Amino acid sequence: MGVYEEQILPIKISRLAEYISQRKRISLEEALVYIYINPMYDRLYDEGAKWWYLSTEALYDEFEAVRNVESRSITLEEFEFYTYTLEKYALTKGKTGLQVLALFKRYGVDDFLIDHYDLLHTQGTGYVIDEVDRFIQKRKRR
Repeated sequence: MGVYEEQILPIKISRLAEYISQRKRISLEEALVYIYINPMYDRLYDEGAKWWYLSTEALYDEFEAVRNVESRSITLEEFEFYTYTLEKYALTKGKTGLQVLALFKRYGVDDFLIDHYDLLHTQGTGYVIDEVDRFIQKRKRR
């Protein structure tokens, strides 16, 4: 990535957060979380795609499109298991729930937990935390 892109992306992200904050009527901090947990965020740094050329409004539309495509319906039991695991992981690792949410989104742990719910929800908390750690380590090596 060139120097120009490295300098412009933080500004683009700041403006996008302001736009999202106004559009969704949420705080700037919540808007940043919205950006950072969206798969589109990683695509901003793809040199070939040149997403940073887009206007703030166009970037917002892309973020929404990705978010809408990748969201899926889960059962209440799966959601409760997911949030339980997220909170237990945060407590175990000395992190905030928000930090763990971002970590889970970054490495696809949310999909892993839901996809393997049938097996994982029958296991103890320590086992599930260990499995999440192993899953994250494998994803980091890619």
